[in-house]
Amino acid sequence: MEGPSIVIACEELKPFLKKKIKKATGTAKIPLRAISGSTLKSARSWGKHLLLFFSDVNLRIHFLMFGSYRINNPRENRIPKLELDYGDSKIYFYSCAIKEQPKGFEKNYDWSIDLMSPEWDSKKALKNVQANQDAQVCDVLMDQDIFAGLGNIMKNEIQFNTRLHPETKVKDLSLPRLKALVKEANRYAWQFYEWKKENVLKRNWQVMRKKSCPICGRNIKKKVTGKLKRWSHFCNHCQKK
Repeated sequence: MEGPSIVIACEELKPFLKKKIKKATGTAKIPLRAISGSTLKSARSWGKHLLLFFSDVNLRIHFLMFGSYRINNPRENRIPKLELDYGDSKIYFYSCAIKEQPKGFEKNYDWSIDLMSPEWDSKKALKNVQANQDAQVCDVLMDQDIFAGLGNIMKNEIQFNTRLHPETKVKDLSLPRLKALVKEANRYAWQFYEWKKENVLKRNWQVMRKKSCPICGRNIKKKVTGKLKRWSHFCNHCQKK
């Protein structure tokens, strides 16, 4: 789950803030008893992390590759990592990593590298990209210490929008192209957010899971790229190396 989806999750949790939780259950190794009977005071996002602040417990949730959450719509034959029972409604978290965090842990986060944060710093991002001269674009975009919240779907679409081959190295890009890459990462994050809220995200993909390029009509290539070994979808003609 990518950064924009975490922001949406926080918005969808707002109706549950300061409401008493009747019971907390699940398989996660967290203080469920302390959460039962408490309230969710706030929910925040940082990158791909969902941060939940209860009365006496703080949690960090990472949805990994296939994690999800549901509100009043449990998944069949699946045991949630965490279930919050409000009596008239329930929240379920599946296939995610949940860890208890100490008080004030959020102060350790660098909000200036979070693409969805009001504190996002594009100049800092550019400097961090330039510090990785031998890195490929596909790895730099997925670096959570540079673009917190940017995932594989966003990576592929940003590469296409900037006409960059995923295996292009940072040192081979001019300053204007590097600036354009950073700008597009932030712009697309918010575009992703809008499309996801409107439930039209997939229909607006340009290369992700597509067979042909929307510009030249040639076949979209699918290849594992970079040190991170993640799938890249790209057009060899429009995104020349």
